[in-house]
Amino acid sequence: MIVKGKLPFPISDSLIGFDAEWTKNYKIKNGNVPFCFSIVAVKRKSITMEHLVNGNIQFEYMQFYCENKEETVDLIKNANIYAGYICDSLDTCILCGHQVSSDYSVLVNMGIARDICDLDNLNKLQEIWHKRKSETKIRMVDTRYDINRGFMGKSRRLVDMCNDFFMDVRQPELNNTSMTKLQNQFYDRGDFVFYERIAVMNLRHSLSAVLLYWMNDQIKDKSQLTSVNINRIVYGNLEKDFEWIHSDIFGQLL
Repeated sequence: MIVKGKLPFPISDSLIGFDAEWTKNYKIKNGNVPFCFSIVAVKRKSITMEHLVNGNIQFEYMQFYCENKEETVDLIKNANIYAGYICDSLDTCILCGHQVSSDYSVLVNMGIARDICDLDNLNKLQEIWHKRKSETKIRMVDTRYDINRGFMGKSRRLVDMCNDFFMDVRQPELNNTSMTKLQNQFYDRGDFVFYERIAVMNLRHSLSAVLLYWMNDQIKDKSQLTSVNINRIVYGNLEKDFEWIHSDIFGQLL
């Protein structure tokens, strides 16, 4: 298991992003197999439009990533542990994710299929997701379903919704390929180039959900929007952790 980052819990007064990745096979039962998840935390008071435009946003993160298929059970167990830490932080924090209910479902369903007894914390996050719109206090936001502004297009894809808010979240990692194909190549060849491409993209997803929520909460009309390059923020926080950040392909995003 590849574990990167350091995220001290409990977290306070922060926006927390969560994203999981999985290989897909819709032809068989339980064919969606998770292999990665990340948690990103950004202090609420640290986010301003000026800091976003300048790429001067600091975040902390934690990421778990399977090096082989036998580590799926350990991944899900860790996801359940960290789901508990997140739940304990929601008195002062807001959890953000994009279609995050699917992330929880894939983790829980595979946990059941692999006979993991303790999935209580992941189930609790699912319960919070289902109740989120009826609660008086915001604890969780699903950016795919909970954001709808008049100036936005019809697409609910994370990349497109970010573009609606003038946020550049280009992801060259998936050019001419797919998540499933990349991860299977990593399993087969052990080439860390494949791992790093997905790992950086996964963290970008977690961060993008946080910043999309913040933009929707703070921006009152389209005239307030200005261009934000999220990849600059990714670079500033991950340049010491991933070689992919220094590739020519990623450099073109900056």
